[in-house]
Amino acid sequence: MTSPPLILRIEKLAPTGEGIVRTPDGVGFVDRALPGELLETTMDERRRRFWRGNAVRILEPSPFRVDSAHAGCGGCDWSHFAEAAARESKRELFLETMRRIGHLEQELFGALDVPAPSGPGYRLRLRLHVAGRGDSARVGYFAPRTHRVVDAEACDAIASPTRAGLPEIRDAIAESGVAASEVAILEDLPGTRRLIRVTGSGDAAGEARLGGRLLSGFEGVLLRSAEGAIRLERGRRRLDLDVGERRFLVSVDAFFQSNRHLVGRLMTDVRDEAARVSSGTALDAYGGVGLFAAALLDAGHEVTTVEWDRDANEDARATRAEWRDGVRWESEAASLDEFLETDDRAFDVVVADPPRAGLGASLAEALGRRARRLFLYVSCDPATLARDLPALRAAGLEIRSTRLYDLFAYTHRVEAVVALEPVALERRT
Repeated sequence: MTSPPLILRIEKLAPTGEGIVRTPDGVGFVDRALPGELLETTMDERRRRFWRGNAVRILEPSPFRVDSAHAGCGGCDWSHFAEAAARESKRELFLETMRRIGHLEQELFGALDVPAPSGPGYRLRLRLHVAGRGDSARVGYFAPRTHRVVDAEACDAIASPTRAGLPEIRDAIAESGVAASEVAILEDLPGTRRLIRVTGSGDAAGEARLGGRLLSGFEGVLLRSAEGAIRLERGRRRLDLDVGERRFLVSVDAFFQSNRHLVGRLMTDVRDEAARVSSGTALDAYGGVGLFAAALLDAGHEVTTVEWDRDANEDARATRAEWRDGVRWESEAASLDEFLETDDRAFDVVVADPPRAGLGASLAEALGRRARRLFLYVSCDPATLARDLPALRAAGLEIRSTRLYDLFAYTHRVEAVVALEPVALERRT
């Protein structure tokens, strides 16, 4: 049961995106709140030392609060936050997280710029939840801290043509009778071509109706059961994604960086960092479809990619077959732990782009010792990055530069690329 509304003033932002307020009941984390705001909030979830709540009414709004249809988007927890101010807060929270978790002082990161800006409609990859059946079917995001599905049609992170097509997806699912739980969409960079995957199942006739109806708006349609079995496949399996001079062949469930405005810049920055090292060997850890393998090839290196995901491996093989310099790129279908156990090579350059959980301290140190000249850590979570960086430093590496990217605009999340180099021999002794 929620408590009666409280009137409180927000002190600052938490690295997890909420507004922070201190009360006799502990520290409060309030969704959709900004520093300095006086607001009415509920105390929805109580723990021993903290509580969580939602802003019910803003009594004194921040000058950085924006008011639009998107401001209440269920999938974008900072949709109410002016973009320039939000990017500055991301920089400050990144440095705070480095200090708090990693005990890494600001001086190590130099004159860190605010994240490179994104633009609207940035999502190349999109996952939405489905609730209800028949006329009650809904497609959208979960409302914060609930499993209640809310519309995504006002979400500025989604390209306009895709937003306009969401009612058709909902109606197609409702009409088919398929019991669906999730929809995944992959788009090309111009946003003119797309693939869709629906998780769900029904009778054969309903599944066929769903596939036929969705194929009118998508180049490929995939229907999987909740257990992952393919129930129906129509049209194309992969989409061509052109980034710079490279073409990637990507299926709907393979990982690929999700921001159409910044994916090229991210690849170029990794290429330029790797090009500081004369041509040699490079390890592309958690390589996905091959975005950073491309950057390393462009920088002149022989590349070994390690990736455990089956869809990503198949896409990488299809992509490599299209590249004239693909002979300089080999891939290993294995976990990174397995690879390091069976392959004792060191590499001139190591690029690691792990999932949000990060590397973990022991794996970070083991991987760091394989980098002879350069280690590039591509991170989507400052907290796990802050945990892993001290382990990389223990492996004999020091931070040389850091860049931030607003890959997840309208949310509190931020992408980072940290370049580390081995400590000079004379400094180690």
